[in-house]
Amino acid sequence: MFILSKVVGILTNPTNLAFLIMGLATILLLTRWLRLGRTILLWECLALLIVAVSPLEEWLIAPLEDRFPPPAKLERVDGIVVLGGAIDPVGSALRGQPNAGGAIDRITAMIELSRRFPDATVIFTGGSGSLSEQDYKEATAVRQYLAQLGIDGSRILYEEQSRNTRENAAFSLPLANPRPGQVWLLVTSASHMPRSVGVFRAAGWQVTAWPVDYATNGTARVAGLHFNLPAGLGVLGAALHEWIGLVSYRLLGWTADWFPAP
Repeated sequence: MFILSKVVGILTNPTNLAFLIMGLATILLLTRWLRLGRTILLWECLALLIVAVSPLEEWLIAPLEDRFPPPAKLERVDGIVVLGGAIDPVGSALRGQPNAGGAIDRITAMIELSRRFPDATVIFTGGSGSLSEQDYKEATAVRQYLAQLGIDGSRILYEEQSRNTRENAAFSLPLANPRPGQVWLLVTSASHMPRSVGVFRAAGWQVTAWPVDYATNGTARVAGLHFNLPAGLGVLGAALHEWIGLVSYRLLGWTADWFPAP
């Protein structure tokens, strides 16, 4: 199932899909299906233009990001669980230094929250989501990153075998051993929060969302027309990944709701 999910993710990535369609159209242009090739190419150009100039990607990702607002007030926190996806474990290992990505806010939040709640248990959960490079673990890269910042990471419990969100919850649960009435913060990207909360609830772990790494300013403030195809494709890819993930996880029984809510 892990391999299938990765293949589906690759094929449904908007950038990959655009190149696949372009390749198909090119092949058709070189055959007797010339008219069909032109039609496909025309529709692809129109689709790319819509992504480039419209806020389509924000319309899709903003509802995900706004689903779980951060708590207005926290009087007590017993534990903090932070999902991986912020640092590239392969690049970090091969370059000999942490290779952070756009979701580095997850690590920043972990540092800030652990200082604010010094008595809370802190868990970082992240192995490798790669199909071919399972020897390099993100937890190892996070340890290195914290050490370079001069931060004592000995307090943090590291889970390094998980490959996806479902395994984040399943493999972290024994480390946390949460008890009824405890307050556990779940830290991940805002667009990833609905699927993550659903998975943790299905595992029997009640968590409080602490979303970070926002891509938009909110549903009510979706941007107007713009022209930035690379950025648009990137955000669109993240949005589609989460919507497809929500449907897939529900069909597989990994969550109890189609669109988990507070």
